[in-house]
Amino acid sequence: MKDTYHHGNLRVELIEKGLEYIDRYGVETLSMRKLADSVGVSSAAPYAHFKNKDAFLSAVRDYINEQFYNSLKETLDNTKDEKRILPELGKRYVMFFHENPLYYQFLFFSCNDRWDTNPSFVFFNDIAGEIISRSYKNKIDEKTLNAKVIALWSMVHGLSQIVNIEGKIDNDNLEEEIDRILYSITV
Repeated sequence: MKDTYHHGNLRVELIEKGLEYIDRYGVETLSMRKLADSVGVSSAAPYAHFKNKDAFLSAVRDYINEQFYNSLKETLDNTKDEKRILPELGKRYVMFFHENPLYYQFLFFSCNDRWDTNPSFVFFNDIAGEIISRSYKNKIDEKTLNAKVIALWSMVHGLSQIVNIEGKIDNDNLEEEIDRILYSITV
């Protein structure tokens, strides 16, 4: 018989194990019972944290977005040189998803988040827009500014996927490689 008593943060453990399950078997096959089994708790335990599977998936999305937002915000707060903010945010974006490939898979392949309702993407978009606009002394039209932000965003988003392709980028010196790539392109 399973030990149903659980130590630690069950909610976070359910989310992390749920992500592993989704990655391996797909979101369609996930059930609250399978989620409980993956953590080794009673089948009723997940319901103390999530009303149903949809609520669980929403909580997973919120959890990932909160982690991502906090990571970007911390990078912004710790970067004092304005010329380094965009490259550092870009590097943090890429490294976050390299360190958490299941998060990337879930956010971009398992759900249909809108960028304008996602706090992390709004944050990245707004900071990039402000910095690019200031670099043009606020004399850049909205369409060009938007195009530059999308170009920057596309680069770091695509790079986030490329760093997880084995052999494409030197993972032993990943941060240095990301710096080299990000500084090779101007927006």
